[in-house]
Amino acid sequence: MNLGAGSWAPADGNGAAPADGVERSGARTRAASGASGTVLGFWACLTVLAMITLSPTPALASPPDLLGFGGRSPGMAGTGVSFADDYEAVYQNPAGLSRAQHSGLSLGLHGAAFELSIDGSRRPLEGSQASTIGLTLPLPFGGALQDVFVLGTGFFTPLNVVLRNDVLFPENIQWPVLNRAQAVTIMMGLGINLSRWIPGFRLGIGAAALADTQGRLLVQLDDGDRFVSQTETQLLASFSPIAGVNLDVGKLSLGLVYRAEARADISLNIVTENLPVSLPMITIKALAQYDPHTVSAEASYHVTDEWLVAANLTYRRWSAWTGYAGASTASSFLPPAPGFHDTISPRISAEWTTQRHRTRASLRAGYAYEPSPAPAARMAVQRNPDGTPRIDRDTGAPVLIPLRLLDSSRHLFTAGVGFDYETSFGAHLVFDLYGQLQRLNHRTMDIPAAEGTSNMTIKGFIPAFGWTGGLEW
Repeated sequence: MNLGAGSWAPADGNGAAPADGVERSGARTRAASGASGTVLGFWACLTVLAMITLSPTPALASPPDLLGFGGRSPGMAGTGVSFADDYEAVYQNPAGLSRAQHSGLSLGLHGAAFELSIDGSRRPLEGSQASTIGLTLPLPFGGALQDVFVLGTGFFTPLNVVLRNDVLFPENIQWPVLNRAQAVTIMMGLGINLSRWIPGFRLGIGAAALADTQGRLLVQLDDGDRFVSQTETQLLASFSPIAGVNLDVGKLSLGLVYRAEARADISLNIVTENLPVSLPMITIKALAQYDPHTVSAEASYHVTDEWLVAANLTYRRWSAWTGYAGASTASSFLPPAPGFHDTISPRISAEWTTQRHRTRASLRAGYAYEPSPAPAARMAVQRNPDGTPRIDRDTGAPVLIPLRLLDSSRHLFTAGVGFDYETSFGAHLVFDLYGQLQRLNHRTMDIPAAEGTSNMTIKGFIPAFGWTGGLEW
């Protein structure tokens, strides 16, 4: 299929496709005959101001869900719910923090590229480059609480942005599942070792910090008939809870973790004053970043002192996602519902470890399958402000518009190495290196068109890599 051709080209103001067949984005409006230059200038100014105001909004979620977190777990296909024992447990399962016997500080660098194509033409997303910081701190209580509580924090910080998010019209090409790697991530957790009272049992609680953005943009004419604006925004902190349990039975470890839905909302009211015409207030509403409700269950087993194997099932409630764009006025139409469905992702991994004098070395590998939650690109029903299907008054048929939320199931192949060197002072120098190759399945979608049926084929791959180095004492 040729992108932007046929019924997939966005309609112009008369409902017809553009003659040149070129895909366009952004709002398209028609000015009534006799509209003043002042009003047209106002709308142009308003558009620019809204784009500038929304660009740097901070939202804190998602990269760990897409690429993993830390240096060990990403090399083992994202497993770790049952065996993570350092700062990685803040995300994997806070209960694992209570395994930490030493304080630790870790720093790392990570990168990923998104090589995607549609009908043989490259349509890559912007790559991700980020740094990580991890910290574990056993709390020095005595008596019955000795070796019970361990605090942990984790930071994932992109090197070039605070948040990269594009809220596009539904007819534009977009990758909502993959385009979630450009955001700051802040997590914290507390591990509780209850083995003294319940053998092998550990409990953990934590949270991912989020920032919703609310604001007001005032646009008016000054005494010189120049547009001036005043922006007031505020960040409202919200937290997405994480809770998990671990149970160790001999060489077998079981883990279960729940991560609540994480979302960062944008709400910006645009108000006008002192203009030649009266204009209604416009509200820009969008969902800047989103992670679904997630439940992950895992079992790991020490086959020998050297071999560890793990198997994991991760459930994500993608059906709760309502889409990125919201209504701008009380009477504006809503885009079609995304129609995502829930997914279950299987993961397996193995780690081989050997000890030589003061140095311990590990080799790691893993595989995961990530089914896509997205239905095929299609013509979908536009919605009324109340969410009901929009019906054409003349024909009585639903009003259909293109919906291009693209995604495909992925195969994840991962590998990694790790080194732990014990110094003569008792401190440990730790280094981990990993690589990932995420391969998107070829996916061909049948798109109804005026002349029949066209096809759209997507494919691609995502190489990712990273390293972390730290000190435990």
